[in-house]
Amino acid sequence: MDLLRERAEDKLNDATLQLGKVRQTYEKARAELTQLQCYQQEYQQELVARKQGKGLAVTHLLSYQFFINSLNQVVEQCSVRVASCEDSVTQALSDWKNDSRRLNAFTTLKCRADDIAKLNESRQEQKLMDEFASQIFLRKKSA
Repeated sequence: MDLLRERAEDKLNDATLQLGKVRQTYEKARAELTQLQCYQQEYQQELVARKQGKGLAVTHLLSYQFFINSLNQVVEQCSVRVASCEDSVTQALSDWKNDSRRLNAFTTLKCRADDIAKLNESRQEQKLMDEFASQIFLRKKSA
């Protein structure tokens, strides 16, 4: 029973480390996405401001539009990566919860087994004490 509990504890520790890693990866991807979305918004606002201001030459307009389209594609790819990382966090959390439940089950079983062993030991001691007292009583009676 101890071996099973130890293995469950090791597995929970591994799951905890994995959960930490995937959460860290998710947070990093989420930060990158937020930063890209800020850049995207800034460039779009700058394009609108320049068009409303002095205007833009066609080459500059096309260049801005091309850059913004490329940025949109990168934002979309990063969004897909964030969603994938979020799925990994969800899976790792589920694994961690399962491993935690398993460890708790083994711990409970071990505690119950220990309690039963203590109760049996206590009963055995009581039985020996009763037999000893009975023998002393019989000796005194016969003496």
